[in-house]
Order: sequence, then C-alpha cells, then structure tokens
Amino acid sequence: MKFGILALSLMLFTAGQTAPAVQDDVKKELDKLQGNWAVTTFNGQAVPTEAGAYLVFKGDKYEQWNNGAVDERGSIKIDPKTKPISVDLIITEGNDAGKTQPGLYEFTDADTLSIGLAMAGTTTRPTAISQAEIQVVLKKVAK
Repeated sequence: MKFGILALSLMLFTAGQTAPAVQDDVKKELDKLQGNWAVTTFNGQAVPTEAGAYLVFKGDKYEQWNNGAVDERGSIKIDPKTKPISVDLIITEGNDAGKTQPGLYEFTDADTLSIGLAMAGTTTRPTAISQAEIQVVLKKVAK
C-alpha cells in the first residue's frame, strides 16, 4: 500500500513539474508570433504588398486581413513539442466559422514565418509544410 501512495505522489509531482514547462514553451512560441505578418507568398505565388494580406496575432487569437478588412478571426492552439510546430486555427468568424484548420509552422528567421495548412474542416494535419494544401510565407511588419 505504501508503494501505491509513493507512486501516486511521484506521478502527481511529475505532472506538476511538466505542466508549467509545457505552458512556458507554449507562451514562448506565442510570444514569437505576436504582431503583424504580411503574406509574401501564397502557394508559391508572390503576393503584392498592395493586396493588404496580413495575419495578426494577439495572445492566442488571430485575425486574417485582406484588402484592409478582417475576413476571418479565431484562436490558435500550438504544440511546440513537434517540429515543425503543430498549429490549429480554430475559426470563429468568417466563411469557415465553426471549423478547425490544422497545420504546421516554422520560423526561417525571426522575421519570416512559413505555414502549411490543410483545408478548414479537415482533420488530417499536413506531414510537412511543403506538402500542405495551403502554403504561406509571411514577413513580420510594423503596422
């Protein structure tokens, strides 16, 4: 019986130690995403700056802007333990409201972000950014 209590105590202690570490990793990754990101390429095609295509991250929320107006909003869920990092866009406003869009992302450098996404509503995450149905490259901008 003492072994059971000791094992349970050890499991609770370990769980308490890993949960904050995972939360810290998520926060660090979310911090890197914060701000305004201009879409520079979409599925390999250059996107002109005047198109006004942006992703804006604030906390765990995002907005997608096109031509000066928001056309999608939602929240993001990330798993920093995966490489590239797994991301789920949980769409709350826009044409795909109520759907989740799974994907992957990685930073090329501090100001360049590559994202590969499945179609909204799909449950299968892409296995690589280069193999995703939607491939977007973004540059951090001041807006």
